[in-house]
Amino acid sequence: MRILGLDIGSQRVKAVEIDSAFGRFEVHEYHELAVPAGVSPVLVARDLVSRLPKAPDRLVIALRSGLTTLRNFQFPSKDRKAIQASVGFELDDDLPFELEDAAYGHSILFQTATGSQVHVSATLGTHLQAALDEWRAQGLDPDVVTTEAWALRALMNRVLASQVETAPVLLVDIGHTRTLLYFHHKGVPILAREIPIGGRDFTLAIQEKYKVGQEQAEAAKLEHGFVLPPSQRGQATAEQSEFSNAVETPLSDLVREIRHANLVGKNLSHELPAHLFLCGGGAQLPGLGRYLEEEVKVPVQSLKSLSSVTSSGVAYSEQADSSFGLAAGLALSLVGQEKSLLLNLRTGEFSKNGGSRINWSRLKGPMIAAGLIATSLLVSVVVQNTVYRGRMKSLDSQLERQVKSFFGSVSSSALRTYLSNPTTLKKEIQRELSRRREAAALMEPNKHSPLRFVREISSGISKDIVVDLIQLQVGAATTSTYAARENPAISMTFWVTNPQIIERLSGMLEKRMTGFSRSKVEETVLPDQSKRWKVVFGGRPMEEGYGN
Repeated sequence: MRILGLDIGSQRVKAVEIDSAFGRFEVHEYHELAVPAGVSPVLVARDLVSRLPKAPDRLVIALRSGLTTLRNFQFPSKDRKAIQASVGFELDDDLPFELEDAAYGHSILFQTATGSQVHVSATLGTHLQAALDEWRAQGLDPDVVTTEAWALRALMNRVLASQVETAPVLLVDIGHTRTLLYFHHKGVPILAREIPIGGRDFTLAIQEKYKVGQEQAEAAKLEHGFVLPPSQRGQATAEQSEFSNAVETPLSDLVREIRHANLVGKNLSHELPAHLFLCGGGAQLPGLGRYLEEEVKVPVQSLKSLSSVTSSGVAYSEQADSSFGLAAGLALSLVGQEKSLLLNLRTGEFSKNGGSRINWSRLKGPMIAAGLIATSLLVSVVVQNTVYRGRMKSLDSQLERQVKSFFGSVSSSALRTYLSNPTTLKKEIQRELSRRREAAALMEPNKHSPLRFVREISSGISKDIVVDLIQLQVGAATTSTYAARENPAISMTFWVTNPQIIERLSGMLEKRMTGFSRSKVEETVLPDQSKRWKVVFGGRPMEEGYGN
């Protein structure tokens, strides 16, 4: 099967073909066409697809990140039907628009014994419909419409497959008019943000500085452009510094956005990125990687989007690796395990219709017969309509009784509002269920009680280890906000009679805590002249640290 990932940019249209068969895949070819001034990029994309020697079996296109939003949810269930039914309820409170106006898709990323981690992407239905109409007007009817974040997830999972990913990474894809910031952690899209900064801004900065035409400024950027990292500014000539300073004006805005994305990503993943991957046409400016590395204080490396995913060992050019990241990710989203996890916005009313041509002349006879049948059915429908009206009245009465029973007491005006507006009724039911769950939660035993943790580690300490727990500090300060589901940090201060015991005690505690820390050992002489060694351990207990 041949899969085509199509990246429709404002200046260039890029595509990557992947051949997939029997669980294996290979990059077949990549293509690129420039978008002439005044010409629709979608029209150029149509021309690129029509020129292919073989039509793709599957066409994948992404909706721009500026038109989508993403969320990651943790559901206490592994049942797919239950998860699918719950996604809408969770999104209803998070979306900046009404759920009825949304088009969304979800994918179950991971499942554990306690539940499932689910990624959800959503957009306004009008945005998705407008994009489909524009593509289909030019003869492009994609089989999959996904998000840029989901495509980059598929790409980064392949790029990082040979590495042990313990910390997040940030991908910076610099295009002509925009830059995409994608935050990736443990195979999960954490953040995808589109900002209006791109290679065009570098050109305009050069044009304004040297008072030249746009074409001349673009040529100067491509042929002689560069930016000086802070560490090299003292060695540059005045002319070099002047050129670099002109380019740094838009770069300062990019650095600010990257720092902000790092902070948002850290808030969501609790870690700063370990690496910054750089790709896109605008990322090929000499010195840019070193400049960002010194400004952002994060190691920067160029993304090898094609060389890292091919199984044949082919090494692609630096320009191809940099430019075809999104197109490669789109194609990879339908390969191997990613195919079973696919996030596709073309569902429900936006699903792709089957496309066989119909010979209406051959259907003339069957259509006449169908008309006769329809006439006979109409008589039956009229009779049934009377019966159904009576049943509907009965069901309305039952629904009124059920609503009154659920809410206890409800006024007549509120009851009419609920029955005429299902969305309002759903929200009120959810609000009432939340109140009841909170009340029930107050009566349940605390599974994360610090005393349970102390009891568990006490039972795990060998009898030959004699220690004194002299201080136990749990949770945050009294001025902190209350969080019912918070797994509080624990600090434990021990006295031991033998410093060799500390290592054994440390090894036992480290297996039961995340973010484990150990203080320096302090020697203390007691009033009876005996010695004790004081040590403080800290961290957050793991789930198994509380016992059954």
